[in-house]
Amino acid sequence: MNKNDYKKAMNGLRISEDFIDRTTIKMKEARKEETTMKINPKDNKQSGKNSVVFRRFAVSAASLAVLVAVGTVAFHLPGNGSPEKGNSLKVESIDTGKKTAAGTTTPAGAEATGGITVPTVKLPDSNSAVTARMLPLFVYKGHIYVQSATAFETTDGMTLDKEDVLALRGDFLGKTKGSLNEWSSQKDYDKEFASTIGEGDVYTVKGYDSDHRLMVYYEYEGGGFGCELYDSFGGMTIKTGEDYFKLLNLNGNVASYQWQSFNSWNNGVNDIQKGKDTKALEAFLDSLNTAVPLGENLDMLTENTDYDGQKFVDIKTKDKLVTTLRLFKSGYVYDSQIGFFKVDDKAFQTFWDTMPVTDTADGSVSNGDTSNAALALTLSESSLPVGTKELKATIKNNGSEDVFFGADYSLEKLKGSKWVVVPGMKDMAFIDIAYSVAPGSEQEFTADLSQIKPSLDAGKYRLVKNINGQTFYGEFKLR
Repeated sequence: MNKNDYKKAMNGLRISEDFIDRTTIKMKEARKEETTMKINPKDNKQSGKNSVVFRRFAVSAASLAVLVAVGTVAFHLPGNGSPEKGNSLKVESIDTGKKTAAGTTTPAGAEATGGITVPTVKLPDSNSAVTARMLPLFVYKGHIYVQSATAFETTDGMTLDKEDVLALRGDFLGKTKGSLNEWSSQKDYDKEFASTIGEGDVYTVKGYDSDHRLMVYYEYEGGGFGCELYDSFGGMTIKTGEDYFKLLNLNGNVASYQWQSFNSWNNGVNDIQKGKDTKALEAFLDSLNTAVPLGENLDMLTENTDYDGQKFVDIKTKDKLVTTLRLFKSGYVYDSQIGFFKVDDKAFQTFWDTMPVTDTADGSVSNGDTSNAALALTLSESSLPVGTKELKATIKNNGSEDVFFGADYSLEKLKGSKWVVVPGMKDMAFIDIAYSVAPGSEQEFTADLSQIKPSLDAGKYRLVKNINGQTFYGEFKLR
């Protein structure tokens, strides 16, 4: 590869849309854990679950902090719209709202009825230190189109079906120019089809308003192709949910849907569940037309992080597109393009209740269908003689992505009705190494019981193991 090839490859790097959300949440959780530990420095009753999770979150937050500082400016922009001369790229200020009696943040303006105006992207001037090339965008008729949160449905998470793409491809409008980079001046952004994405053919999208949604189609040498959707909502005034959601073409167009819990999303487990109540979904989508738009609120976005506080719903439409909505237990819907909407309580709650997430007796979390769990830990034997030197477990990955775990673990013994960490665990040390389990495969994990001093006597125990950010338990007896 030559210098230009490396530059092109680096320009093509993308950070996932939810990168900042995940990292902010983990940093908050790490701080909460750290505060608790400082307040109770002599409390040795902490479970293995707390200590393992804290270490993982603390490392994650520290290693990603620098990227967040960059990503917040370059990726988490509040909207897009026409270029404004003389302005520099910036993140709009966020009203953090107010606290309710229950302690939950309510987005500012919840009582307002005048609607909201979607902020526009502020383009960088030539002296700005911020690089706009990291944001996929192009200019058309004086408006900026930014890569959409809606995507084409794929069979393996990557491969597009060409027939599906061509079925949605409308009229040809022109070709983007790879003319924008961090050194571009304001006049460069005023040119039709100026872009940060290189050269691609721009088309309308059948069934969608071209003022708000277009597609960029690529043909590659050797017969390959690519396609991305781009949206423009900056400067748009939204008085009711219908003003926005009608542009997504969801009502009467649903083919199926799937969902996952907050824990599944937050820990990257991808424990995806198939939606089973299309009627409840349709009623919920109808209620979005009368939803009250509230706009962005960072505190609200990173709160309600208990196991049943949020749910992520992927809505697959008949035209082979997938739109993701983020539901909050208190009756709010978050859309990454616009922000928060307050939804009719009855329709929201009915749909919410069709997606059960249970907190099981052993403290683990399930989406309600354990037969289809994306990740599982199973002990080889549930009853062993005293003096057993090794405890073997199997980690099975039924998900679609690699999962990771370390060499560490904890052991707890049941005393009365409480699980207590065995004394020997405080002297245990583990090598700092990561193991992975590929999708559709399993791997054995061994706990060396011979290293625990004093030795374990007869009783009921459980193995506590952190896998991919989740805590799993395996109960066994020593007889």
